[in-house]
Amino acid sequence: MHSVLGHWTTGSVEPATVVMPTGTGKTETMLALLVAAQIERLLVVVPSDALRDQIAAKFEQFGVLQQAGIISESAQRPVVGRLAHGFTSTSNAAEWAEACNVIVTTPPALAAASAEAAKQLVERCTTLFVDEAHHVAAPTWRQIRDMFSSRRVVQFTATPYREDGRRLGGRIVYEFPLREAQSDGYFSAIDYTSVIDFGEPDRAIAERAVARLRRDLAAGLDHLLMARVTRIGRAREIRDLYDEIAPDLGPVALHSTLSGKARRDGLDAMRSRASRIVVCVNMLGEGFDLPSLKVAAVHDAHRSLGITLQFVGRFARTADADIGEASVFVARPDSGYDPALRKLYSEDADWNAVIRDLSETAVGSERDLDEFEEAFGTLPDEVPIRTLEPKMSAVVYRTRCAGWSPEALPDLVGVENLVTDPIAINEEDHVTWFVVERREPVQWADLDDMVEITYDLFVLYWDRQRQLLYVNSSDKGSTHDDLARAISAGTAELIKGEAAYRVMARVNRLVPTNVGVLDVRSRSRRFSMHVGADVIAGFTEAEAQTKAKTNIFAFGFEEGVRVSLGASLKGRVWSYRAAPTLKHWVDWCDHVGPKMADDGISIDEVMRGFIRPKTLDTRPELVPLAIELWEPLLSTSEETRVQTGDSDAPLVDLELRIVDHSTTGPIVFTAAADDVSALYELDITEGAITYRAREAELQVFSRRAGARPLSDYLRRTDPLLLFEQDAVVVSPGILLQPDREIAPFDLTRLGAIDWDGVDIRKESQGPERDPTSVQHRTAMELMSEAEWELVIDDDGTGEIADLVLIRRDDESLTITLVHCKFSSQDEPGARVADLYELCGQAQKSAKWRHHSALLFRHLLRRERNRNKKHGRSGILLGSGETLYRLEEAAPVLRPEISVVVAQPGLSKASASPAVAQLLASTELYLRETASAAFRVLCSA
Repeated sequence: MHSVLGHWTTGSVEPATVVMPTGTGKTETMLALLVAAQIERLLVVVPSDALRDQIAAKFEQFGVLQQAGIISESAQRPVVGRLAHGFTSTSNAAEWAEACNVIVTTPPALAAASAEAAKQLVERCTTLFVDEAHHVAAPTWRQIRDMFSSRRVVQFTATPYREDGRRLGGRIVYEFPLREAQSDGYFSAIDYTSVIDFGEPDRAIAERAVARLRRDLAAGLDHLLMARVTRIGRAREIRDLYDEIAPDLGPVALHSTLSGKARRDGLDAMRSRASRIVVCVNMLGEGFDLPSLKVAAVHDAHRSLGITLQFVGRFARTADADIGEASVFVARPDSGYDPALRKLYSEDADWNAVIRDLSETAVGSERDLDEFEEAFGTLPDEVPIRTLEPKMSAVVYRTRCAGWSPEALPDLVGVENLVTDPIAINEEDHVTWFVVERREPVQWADLDDMVEITYDLFVLYWDRQRQLLYVNSSDKGSTHDDLARAISAGTAELIKGEAAYRVMARVNRLVPTNVGVLDVRSRSRRFSMHVGADVIAGFTEAEAQTKAKTNIFAFGFEEGVRVSLGASLKGRVWSYRAAPTLKHWVDWCDHVGPKMADDGISIDEVMRGFIRPKTLDTRPELVPLAIELWEPLLSTSEETRVQTGDSDAPLVDLELRIVDHSTTGPIVFTAAADDVSALYELDITEGAITYRAREAELQVFSRRAGARPLSDYLRRTDPLLLFEQDAVVVSPGILLQPDREIAPFDLTRLGAIDWDGVDIRKESQGPERDPTSVQHRTAMELMSEAEWELVIDDDGTGEIADLVLIRRDDESLTITLVHCKFSSQDEPGARVADLYELCGQAQKSAKWRHHSALLFRHLLRRERNRNKKHGRSGILLGSGETLYRLEEAAPVLRPEISVVVAQPGLSKASASPAVAQLLASTELYLRETASAAFRVLCSA
């Protein structure tokens, strides 16, 4: 309360944010502020009807304040209005508002009023309290808050961060740490159990949770169990499961499609204890107060930290003597949830410690941003700092000054042109920003009294240690030398010319997508912009003497991460991204600026690193190695299916495998997933890739999009085509092939192993772990070489690899992906054709270097399906718990990928130059796009 009052004494109209864990007295704090600040008329916005009634009741009775003697018993209580329906009459709205001291409403109820009626009601309120303020980024909530832009606003929340990353706005003026809440006894201890069962996880978690509930009831504790699921269909399924396990405990389900009466009956059954188990889909949420909820069975885990903390807070509230500690049982989720939750869902997690740490870390990141913004001192009211999203763009200057002079900027741009007054200055981080208004005559008429008005943002950052000054502005018509000189005591020197292209140094496989070219001789065609496949014109060697590249924008790989970078001779550098905050822009500057200032970087070397795109009129006369269909893997959802006749399979398991490795004609491939398979072909004509079914067309089906032919789906999703000689073809028929000589693979590095007792024409070991198979012998060989924690046989359509081996080494996560192939003949030889598919699979493995979380999600899903559908496991070494432990550790470890191909049909003694060339281009591709090691196992 004192923190909020102190914030108001500054005269700031920036919303004050109060962070308090669930159950620690947010409503009582609101009541105390109502009295202490002598608020004339208060509007309280809450997310639900139930919470509206709950909070209104507390305001009507002053909560615990009179009970505790904080407010005298004789004090008059406020008149509280509950707005449940929209007003249509402005006079009624005004009269009703004036009769209230406090109005409690939900955004939908206020939005249901006519615009004028809502305005009359809101204008009569002097202060706004927002409960569960993480909702405030939503449009309906933000509109209400914006109505109070010049009045006092307090936002109350347990979680001042959102899953979508959107900002709440305002400033955190007070935080009651969860650690203190537990220490003071507001939160009970939490007994957490991680339930791992790949066969029947729902039954396993239900049985464990019911057993705990029965134990608590036998101990005289008045406890209830909530089972949490995400979908209504799941609610029915899980309720039936609890009916089977514990019919005497009266399981009920609550979800949004039930009638109001059915929901009330369910709640009444819980309150009367006729039911001790409730299965919920997004019900009994924010603000719901039922202390007896003490056993949580989380069948579907939350995917964000904020919602998880709210959920846990509901069970951890302390209450009467017959209420004990909370118990939480979680069916271990796959990857894909908030990274901060990995620690929380780990096998041996101490939730009492982990929840404190996660809460403090998340709130701490908000505080770090607050501290950066608070260092600006006085901020302009006209443009809130949290609304700024500058482009990742800058011009960079070298400086030679002992200090900076941002106070010189207002006079330079003209105080009369400043929209933000005063300009914002952060003396600690040397960042300043302001907004300028420009008025110029319209271009389409000769009119003196009509002008175009433009508002430009300027951000300047001075890196004192490196003596680099960065200027960002939405006005890109200038490099703003005058501002740079003014702020740096006249010492600023722009880094321009080809030096700007240094930002692209140490970026592999650079592919330019836009190149501007200036012809220094031709007056009829001085400047031209080359985009897409036409970008090659900007690199034509024959015209190099007369043309200069004025700007280049390209994509590539930097330290294994795909990046975009642009640079112009004028000195401007940029990325395609926008910065979500000023601090993100400053961090980006610290990355690109030092490269621009590094005179040791050779511009010629940077230029030689570019791949020059080429539009294809026909398919390249190269051997196709693989077709990489990446989009389905971005989601492990099995709802989208590929089907033919009565058979279907998850699209995420679809594999495209080339069956004809000839250098001419259409490229023939199979499309297969589980029992679904069909033959297809693709061709490249006139800069376009076409797909055709050679037999019955497969259909891709989803509830949202319906059914469509697979050939149409492939055309829309643009698979990547990998060829020999380090060549790649991307849509709509563009060849990307580095112009360089590739040294042959050193054939002495081939790893010859003993294949005695192996049928080299038998590839897969199958469920029986056939010891005469290539896969089995390869697994035994690699497992004997190192102490692996986990080895999985992932063989099958949609596989990551035939074998996946993982271990932790200090601060790194070593992942080895193994691809096996049977020999086309009984005896080993120099057959390069035996390696084409293997090398294609190896190159497709590069993507996992950048998506280790997705790799684990895919492994978990496939292991679960093997258990459910076939009653078997693919784990050769380790266990399901091992897989989860490695998945938890992965985010904080550096991934190191190695790829192994095993082909007993290749003879080391007789390997040909063609084999060496194919292996060399495969190794180079893996090294440059994934920093991955490459190894070949073969026969002697």
